[in-house]
Amino acid sequence: MENLVIQIGWPQFIGVIVTISGSLIIIAWKSGGRFTGIETSITWIKESITKLEGRMDNAFGSASPIKLLPRGVEILENSGLKEYINKNKNMLISRCGFKKDLTNQYDIQENAFDCFDKLDFGDFESKLKETSYKYGMSLETVRRIGGIYFRDILLSENGFTPEDLDKPKNK
Repeated sequence: MENLVIQIGWPQFIGVIVTISGSLIIIAWKSGGRFTGIETSITWIKESITKLEGRMDNAFGSASPIKLLPRGVEILENSGLKEYINKNKNMLISRCGFKKDLTNQYDIQENAFDCFDKLDFGDFESKLKETSYKYGMSLETVRRIGGIYFRDILLSENGFTPEDLDKPKNK
């Protein structure tokens, strides 16, 4: 008996996700406009695609703690994102609503990722879009690369290292 192998490229995968998302929206609309659960599902799908794309592009690893791989470091540096973050560190900490007293490494990481997912980069946004196009990846993945770098800064500010993400903080 022969094995059946089905190969799906990125365009087909994205098409399936868009179809599923569209179906969920139509179902919610017909059920009186309740989107809360569906919005959560769509956000989860978007985050999952970003994580998958970053791993497939060898930009960042999937093992805990998530870290930039050589390609991710290249993108971080060539995009100007590293310089932007270093130059605007205090503004970013303030704008992201980061609380200096967070003691949980995971919460620090999620704070950094959430911030970079939503952050208005102003004029620098066009540079991120150029990088996204140049490297053939989504803007969300480029933002996640910056989020990982920023997370490391936040961890350091609070006496952690990325390797501490899986360890409790000793007080």
